[in-house]
Amino acid sequence: MQDCKIFLDSKNYEISKSFLNGTLKEMMKLLKAECGSLFLFDDETNELVLNNFYNSQPLAIKGLRRKAGQGICGKVFRLRQPVLVKDIDRDIRFHSNGFKHYRTGSFMAIPLFVYGNPFGLINIGDKVNGKPFSGQDLDFCVALAKFGCRIIENLLFSSKIRQENERLFQEKSLLEKYASVGKMASGIVHEIANPLDGVIRFANMLTGQMERDPRFSGYLSGIKEGLARIRDITMSLCNFGRQFKNAPSQEQIEADVNKLLEDSLAIFQDRISGRIRLKRAYRKKLPKVADRGLQQVFINLIKNALDAMPGTGELEIRTGLSKGCLLIVIKDSGHGILPEVREHIFEPFFTTKGQEKGAGLGLSICKEIVNGYLGQIIVQSKPGKGAEFCVSIPILEREEKRKCEEKK
Repeated sequence: MQDCKIFLDSKNYEISKSFLNGTLKEMMKLLKAECGSLFLFDDETNELVLNNFYNSQPLAIKGLRRKAGQGICGKVFRLRQPVLVKDIDRDIRFHSNGFKHYRTGSFMAIPLFVYGNPFGLINIGDKVNGKPFSGQDLDFCVALAKFGCRIIENLLFSSKIRQENERLFQEKSLLEKYASVGKMASGIVHEIANPLDGVIRFANMLTGQMERDPRFSGYLSGIKEGLARIRDITMSLCNFGRQFKNAPSQEQIEADVNKLLEDSLAIFQDRISGRIRLKRAYRKKLPKVADRGLQQVFINLIKNALDAMPGTGELEIRTGLSKGCLLIVIKDSGHGILPEVREHIFEPFFTTKGQEKGAGLGLSICKEIVNGYLGQIIVQSKPGKGAEFCVSIPILEREEKRKCEEKK
């Protein structure tokens, strides 16, 4: 019942149990049977658990459990086939079980399967007239049980469709959010970038003229920092919007991933030197990949790792190949990421840093760049135990093409 539990929510599961109990009662009524029971399969314990029991005489068997092969129910369940017993005292399959509650000694047991997965078992026993059940009775019960399982399959299918629709709706909402940011970026970047460059240039010129007066120099430094902050935000928006415009068919330069990582680390040399222990584990002779902004991914991930280690720490960077994919792992020993934060870190404008630290677009840009490679970026983290970002880029097709060309 494992697949059922994934998609069959609690409400539909209760409906399924109620429906099967109704099916059991209908079988007993039409066959004029005195005894009936419904077991449901618990995939966690691999046991049949008694859900309901109907009998003309009281029995203390509430919560009865049977493993596959144990007792009458367990044996029938292991056989995976409906069973008709006309006289339990003469049936060598079950005679040794010592089961005495069947008044007439005749019963039927029908295993229940949903999409081929075990779901439960129905037992029917003791006709009122004292006669044994017939093959015709068994065929009737099997048909009714199959109909009940088909109803459950329909409920299961409906639950799967509903959950899939919910997932698609969430993805659609997120894509619309990305697209709106992209459109917004193209509108504001061009309005801000040109005058901003001019202001920064003049601020630099004034700084050179006022080095003798530390007060004015300090004021200008503050202005430059603020302008640089505005420039970084506009460039982030520009880069984010660009992800929606790049045509995948464009010819692009192929890059060495290990070199891109080293170039990215060089940018942060001042922040790393003396306080961060750097561990590298690069695989040699990696296949090259098209340069579609991959270095920007590395810069963002390294920057975030360093931000998570304000004091000392360890930064580990690995590259490798696995199952047709190029893998890049960037791991830090910082403060880690809370589970509720991890769910949103790739969303645009989501950030846990102060406004002076970023616009919350870095990881959104990373995700879009990696998506452009048809790859994945996955994060693993626990609070207080650092974070690990793994970027995987499919290269199997590229490698096969290269090997074919080498053979020629």
